[in-house]
Amino acid sequence: MPNQRRQKRNPLRLKALGEGIIIVDSNGAIELCKKIMELQTLMIAFVTDGRTPDQPPRYRDLYADVSLELEDAKYANPNPHKSLEVFWAFCKLQKFGTYAERRAYVEELYGDILLDLKRIQRHAPSSRNWKKANEALSDELSPVRAQWLKAKNFIFSAIPDYENSVKESINAIESCLMVLLNEPNGTLGKIIKRADLDPDIERLISQAYGYTSNRAFVRHGGTMPSTLTQAEAEFFLEFAASCIVYMTSRLKNATLNA
Repeated sequence: MPNQRRQKRNPLRLKALGEGIIIVDSNGAIELCKKIMELQTLMIAFVTDGRTPDQPPRYRDLYADVSLELEDAKYANPNPHKSLEVFWAFCKLQKFGTYAERRAYVEELYGDILLDLKRIQRHAPSSRNWKKANEALSDELSPVRAQWLKAKNFIFSAIPDYENSVKESINAIESCLMVLLNEPNGTLGKIIKRADLDPDIERLISQAYGYTSNRAFVRHGGTMPSTLTQAEAEFFLEFAASCIVYMTSRLKNATLNA
């Protein structure tokens, strides 16, 4: 059977919010969800009992489309498996011996993105500063977007986890510094001095990092019930957003002017 010509990709439906912020609209979110779910279906079928010859080429085409659309929508692509054969090799390497283990991995893979897309479909409110920070996490910083999305999702999921939201917010600041300063093994407390930030802002960031380091259930375990609320989690999300926008602007401009 001759190879069918690949269909032209329809552009993802986006909308502008001003100040350079671009997000996917509700219809675009629906379309992207459908494609991601089809990818997941192909992955699960290939590594369980539903393998067919047409799945690998369909997966490769769909994977390319979804990767481009995730980039357009400012999401980090969580799926490193560019082909079903590569994914099958990964399952064997990880010793996913049961169908249930393989399904669980696939379902978790796009979990944060699907949750955010569902929220967009329902026109749920979202932090404008979060979006500005997500825009700033471009180029070499784009892998941090996955961490940054978790920070928001932990607040607004059906079962919120405020402790992990605060942790991911501060970790996103730390990850930005590690990338911008080329310190992959550094920690925020040790490398922030090299960033040459405004001294007062540097002190605020260091204090926030110290707060999460000392707070029970955030960066470490605790013996007493956590008292963190949505108010504290949202505060740290907004604080981290401002820090990310500031640091990326300051450090990237410093690199360009060097």
